[in-house]
Amino acid sequence: MISSRTTLATFFALGGALLLLVVATPTWQAVDRPQLTLFGVLALAVAGALLRLRRLPRALTHILLLLGTVLVALAVHAGRGGAPSALIAMFSCWIAIHGALFLPRGQAALHVAAALTGAAGALLLVEPGPTAALEAVLVWAVTSSSGLVVGSLTRRNGLLSTTDALTGTLNEAGLAEVVHHDLAGVDEGSPGLLVLFDIDRFGELNQALGRDSGDELLRQVARAHRRALAGHGTVARLGGDDFAVWLPRVPDALRHPVHGLDPERMARMVAEQAGGPFELAGVAVDVDLTFGAVLAPVHGRDLTTLLQRADTALHAARRADRQAQLWSPELDEHTADGVELQAQLRTAVTEGQLRLHYQPLVDAHGLGVRGVEALVRWQHPTRGLLAPGAFLPEAERTPVIVALTDWVLGEALRQAAAWLRRGRPLRVSVNLSARLVAHEGLVAQVRDHLAASGVPPHLLVLEVTESAVTAQPRRAAATLAELRALGVGLALDDFGTGYTSLAMLRDLPFGELKVDQRFVRGALRGGGDEAIVRSVLELGHRLGLEVVAEGVEDDATRRLLAELGYDLLQGYHFSRPVPAAEVEALSFASAAPDVAVLLVPEVEAGRARAAEEAAALTGPDDPVLRELAAIAARVLDVPTAMVSLVGGAEQLVGAAVGTAPAAVPVEWSFCRHALTVDGVLQVPDAGVDPRFRDLPSVVGASGVRFYAGAPVRDAAGRALGAVCVLDDRPRTLTAAQEEVLRGLARAAGARLVSLVGAAA
Repeated sequence: MISSRTTLATFFALGGALLLLVVATPTWQAVDRPQLTLFGVLALAVAGALLRLRRLPRALTHILLLLGTVLVALAVHAGRGGAPSALIAMFSCWIAIHGALFLPRGQAALHVAAALTGAAGALLLVEPGPTAALEAVLVWAVTSSSGLVVGSLTRRNGLLSTTDALTGTLNEAGLAEVVHHDLAGVDEGSPGLLVLFDIDRFGELNQALGRDSGDELLRQVARAHRRALAGHGTVARLGGDDFAVWLPRVPDALRHPVHGLDPERMARMVAEQAGGPFELAGVAVDVDLTFGAVLAPVHGRDLTTLLQRADTALHAARRADRQAQLWSPELDEHTADGVELQAQLRTAVTEGQLRLHYQPLVDAHGLGVRGVEALVRWQHPTRGLLAPGAFLPEAERTPVIVALTDWVLGEALRQAAAWLRRGRPLRVSVNLSARLVAHEGLVAQVRDHLAASGVPPHLLVLEVTESAVTAQPRRAAATLAELRALGVGLALDDFGTGYTSLAMLRDLPFGELKVDQRFVRGALRGGGDEAIVRSVLELGHRLGLEVVAEGVEDDATRRLLAELGYDLLQGYHFSRPVPAAEVEALSFASAAPDVAVLLVPEVEAGRARAAEEAAALTGPDDPVLRELAAIAARVLDVPTAMVSLVGGAEQLVGAAVGTAPAAVPVEWSFCRHALTVDGVLQVPDAGVDPRFRDLPSVVGASGVRFYAGAPVRDAAGRALGAVCVLDDRPRTLTAAQEEVLRGLARAAGARLVSLVGAAA
């Protein structure tokens, strides 16, 4: 970033060079060369001295600007009028530009006025008359307009860099400037107050009322808090539904004689003055806010520390089901409560107090469940069912995490084996902490649990975070390589929240990349979050990884991610983490990409035989199936549509419209991926999808880019093939078009049942 010192040095250096150039120009005979040479050398000397300075005090800045004003005026006079003097006078615009960039408006205006008066006065003095007057007016116009334009742009850029575009409040950068300035005036006897707050259940409100209403709610909340502060403090939006309020002095109404602040009273006052109701899409909405507060400088002397501790207090309030919490050292990680919790956790592992809940990983296009993530809960004897955030941070700092993860692995694989026996081969993902990734016994743990459960290794995915890998990179790389050699899947979790080296993605054996929910939740609003979501997807696919979006909370986000080409989605829009029995009760069906591997062998063999028998009955061009394919091509506006039947070795065609091969090896088949979806499998762009991009039918300028297929089922409910459509350009189907494809698949299934019945 350019500095005041650099700008002044440039001004004097260019001014000195200009004066020496005037001296060296032979056509300007009238100029006073000795004086201009002296002024030019002096200006260059000042520039050199400025470049050697480490910092430029404000007082010296004013002196140098006055020196520049005097030099310009004297040099104008030494130019003896005409073009040399006018050229030198124009240089006063540098003073206006410097003032606009680095000085308050009042000080800048004084320097500009002095520079204009000096330059214009010198012009009129050296060459009185209308020409000099016109030149003086021109100098006034150029110099003043330069200052105004630069000042306007500077203020605008400064405003954009410190203002939240959605709400018009300050952003974190703007808050940092205000707090840094105000901290000089606070002390423990008269502390400042920083409050973080967020909107409870904002995701649910956003989903129920729509994204536009969610944005409007954020704007109204910001306006309400600005009105409540009435100029006595600052409101900032930090991102999402996270806000901060800074008061350089704690109001008397909130003071507490012992703690300095009464957080509950603060929460009540905010609720009364800024808690709504808010009018959204014709609906009056009341919102609840949760607060975390800190006092400055009592709890911290810089914004980073204050924000961290306010965030700790906010989460403590949420865990305790309170509206507000003032930070205290007891809330930090090394507390007596934490030590007690660790001891209780050891007992919880051995006495069966832990529970596993499962959150589905949903195919972005077919909407079938490809797997589940196992998430631990603690059925505490006195505190009830505890979420992971209440105890895992403590566990990860102690060896108890090893025993806890061992239990999670065993329980998750036991449940995966139970699903597999019932014909539901769901992949199960288990999280590994940083301590576990470096633990010497991890690989043996995983191997033993796989052997005991009988679950194929590819049905287990181990998720690690960026920080877990970067903590001990060599040890982590060796451990991950050993796990991959077992056949276990590996996922990089919460991508984008740490400091991942791209070489890590390239060199480590990950098969899955999970994009952190903070970027996913903001993707619909465009800007940086959307750019990150798009870029990470392209990066992951180019590296041959499946890309998962976490934190999908509404259908609009789901559709956006599907259109972008995400492979898997996870979030409350589909399901909260639920017990295993509820996973089955919700009838989530597996839709894994490699059907031949994941289906139970006996079931797959029977299905393949039935498909081949049906293909023998239909032949390559059944008239009824051909009419269904023609309807699909016409309604969905694609060049190719067909009814396929997927056998054990080949995909056969029962009828087709457009260019479709009579048979392809099952390994090259799109339709085998549609066999286990509940609805429609969509592949928006096969050219970047790691499952398909290397297929012969995809490679090349005229290759398949878009595929959509709905399974065709027989009387026993087995998926024998698919009604599918293909296009040579990327695209997606609308919900209405998906319904058409499902209806055609049902009709094709009825035709197969009719043919089989007639043959029998």
